[in-house]
Amino acid sequence: MSGLLLEVENLATHFALPHGILRAVDGVSFTLHAGRTIGIVGESGSGKSVLARSIIGLLPADRTLEAGGRVLFDGRDLRRLGEAQMRSIRGKEIAMIFQDPMTSLNPVLTIGRQIEQVLRQHTDLSNRAAAERAVELLAEVGIADPRQRAREYAHRMSGGMRQRVVIAIALACNPRLLIADEPTTALDVTVQAQILELLRRLQDAHSMAMVLITHNLGVVAEMCDEVAVMYAGRIVENGSVADVLQGPRMRYTEALLQSAPRIDTPSHARLPVIEGQPPNLIAPPPGCRFAPRCGYRDERCDSTQPEWTQADDNHGFACWHPVEGL
Repeated sequence: MSGLLLEVENLATHFALPHGILRAVDGVSFTLHAGRTIGIVGESGSGKSVLARSIIGLLPADRTLEAGGRVLFDGRDLRRLGEAQMRSIRGKEIAMIFQDPMTSLNPVLTIGRQIEQVLRQHTDLSNRAAAERAVELLAEVGIADPRQRAREYAHRMSGGMRQRVVIAIALACNPRLLIADEPTTALDVTVQAQILELLRRLQDAHSMAMVLITHNLGVVAEMCDEVAVMYAGRIVENGSVADVLQGPRMRYTEALLQSAPRIDTPSHARLPVIEGQPPNLIAPPPGCRFAPRCGYRDERCDSTQPEWTQADDNHGFACWHPVEGL
């Protein structure tokens, strides 16, 4: 196995709001080795995107309370670095792809110029060499007529092409870690498959590690080596993709899998849903945070946080009434 690249230890990121402290990420731990991919899954509001931004240090300073934990990247604790040091790491060693490419592309700069900015920031390339490299990157991510496209603006491109541009920007300096936050959410199924295949090919070519944030369990099964399931700011189960998806132990993971559409489901059959709503993270329940929505709850679930249990070396979960092992 490749060496350990990223180690997140008991990470907590809270936000100060007018009506209380919101515990968006509340004690998250996981590891990632070089060249591997971990999927972070869970419902909207579970803390996935805040976790990603916490790792890379992209949070609003005026409202963020860094409540604890460490983010070790190749042995360096990113939470102890200053903003100038983080700017030298972002884009060069760690890159991020955001959900909506239009929010990360500048509408008044050409596509080529935006790629060139990253190259000039982190490399010694001349302006001319950076411009040529920008064209090469557009070709690498599958954009036809890259020299012409480099002179165009984002609004003239389709959603799939804009996402390819964002990927080109992210990979411009051959980062060691790529964080992809719902990179295919707004795309149709065909374009989604193309983008995922592109990410996989580029990851292999550059030997990157990747954190893939998604709500799509099919994407996790196809793209990831490991998976961590988040609920209400915490990881409630993690392990290899095969262990978690084929033999879930935590009841929330089981419910997520049951609510996913299946091709063998009879036509017009009612899709199972997880009843209720995620808890208020300003005042979360004292016990298991999934308990109010769980059909297996008892008094212990309501009063005491479940202990972390290792099913085996590569599979752990937190549940008082786990699914029986297969």
